[in-house]
Amino acid sequence: MTCAYFDVTVTPTVIAVGEPVTITGKVRVLETWPAHLDFTGKAFFAPTYPGPVFALKDRWVNGEEAPGSVFVEKGGVYEFKFVILGKEPGHYHVHPAVAFENVGSLLGPGEWVTVKPSGTPFTFPVTLMSGMTVDLPTYHTQFIWWFNFALFVVGVVWMLWWTLAHRTVTNLAVTAQLPVNDDAPDIGLITPRDHRVINILAGIALLFLVVGWIYATHQAPVRLPQQTVWFTPKPLSSGDQLAEAKSLSATYDDATRSLEMKVTVKNISQAPITLRSYITGMAVFVNGGEADIAKAGPRDFAGHLSVEPNAPIAPSETKELTLKISSDIFNTERIIPVRDPEQFTAGLLRFDQAGAGGQQMVLLSSNVVPTGYTAKYMP
Repeated sequence: MTCAYFDVTVTPTVIAVGEPVTITGKVRVLETWPAHLDFTGKAFFAPTYPGPVFALKDRWVNGEEAPGSVFVEKGGVYEFKFVILGKEPGHYHVHPAVAFENVGSLLGPGEWVTVKPSGTPFTFPVTLMSGMTVDLPTYHTQFIWWFNFALFVVGVVWMLWWTLAHRTVTNLAVTAQLPVNDDAPDIGLITPRDHRVINILAGIALLFLVVGWIYATHQAPVRLPQQTVWFTPKPLSSGDQLAEAKSLSATYDDATRSLEMKVTVKNISQAPITLRSYITGMAVFVNGGEADIAKAGPRDFAGHLSVEPNAPIAPSETKELTLKISSDIFNTERIIPVRDPEQFTAGLLRFDQAGAGGQQMVLLSSNVVPTGYTAKYMP
């Protein structure tokens, strides 16, 4: 009901450390965006993976470089491209994602990527505006490590001073009965020695801040404020005007993970059209064989779509179709909200035009009537 991803590719799926992986695809922000989710239009396109195992090199939205957030609109189609570099050897799941302000990240279909060890360490050289080239993985890492470690030691000393032998912690029953601003030196709660030690620790922390400020000023005499690049990419077209679709009914059997929809489709073009796929969330279901399903996107998020009758729709013809889908994706990715107050589904019907090569994505939304449940005793 929020977004629909399609034409997603993640290639290659086996690389060595330092080599690139390119993630491409398109996403449509659906007009059926739920009313209870705030929509400000501000979104951030980014790949998602488990931790700092890749480095993001390039990010593009609708042909424009997008280092920061962009503004999107409901019904808009946005094409993305990410280039990431393998950093750590391993086997990782990689997804495209769009993070919406006040909502969070909505993932697209993902693919497993294997990063093999390389004979050389990972490098990521970047040329600064001054003309100097630095390697991001190793740039000033020793200074950063030791500076933060020294401050960590100061914090540990402060923590141990108050927790090991002071009644503030070991005698909480006594401490809780004292007024807020009472040091209680007569019972040894906070003594003059404590004040001296804490003043010394505060002075050391302040000294670190001053030293760090002087060091940064000396090392980088020319500085720029943090830059923010926001823009509004022009949405792509959803395709030629080929068809109009309306949902008649939809049922979902939670026990068999089966969705059945009855739809009327009218061909408003000048040539026969065929329903090729149904796209909802991160999943795509294809009216075709295994080869067609493999081309539709990452295999774990693609499945078969049964269309009855499965025949082209002639120009100006209106035909009632029955769409049937059976997939565990409905349950694992919670695409069908069978236990939510609003049992509703939305997606895109993808039509192809015979001969002319036209294509259109038509929004289809429908209330869902559950016909079967699996046992569930906890919310």
